[in-house]
Amino acid sequence: MKRIWPYIYFALFAAAFLGGLSAFGDTQGHANVDWVFVGGSFFGLFAFPFLAVGYARSRTTTRLPSASFSRGFVGGWWVDPLQCLRVTTLLVSGMCIGSLFTLPHATSQGAMIVWWYTAMALGLIAGELLALRAFRGNIA
Repeated sequence: MKRIWPYIYFALFAAAFLGGLSAFGDTQGHANVDWVFVGGSFFGLFAFPFLAVGYARSRTTTRLPSASFSRGFVGGWWVDPLQCLRVTTLLVSGMCIGSLFTLPHATSQGAMIVWWYTAMALGLIAGELLALRAFRGNIA
């Protein structure tokens, strides 16, 4: 069963990548994403991994399992937060990379959505690294 997980994670990344490619299409809404929202998304997703791992750590006396592409989920966010973070980061990064391919042809609204995806991906990646560094003694 361990051998199938890398393929599942690759398929999830590919699906998110394709979702990012087709995120804009021909139809655009009338709302526009602004830089305050993009910045807030970055900082919110930068802080979330640290807070999620800290909360999960406070709920257990055992060490948290480390994230791996060769295993599935042990539990939910509060049992296996690092694996959940890894998958969330993988999905958001796939959407971000896919949307970057649409940037040369995007409208101004589409460009802001690309930057929003980028802010979310960078915030999650940086937040995950911060959480790993801060809680390294509590990770198995």
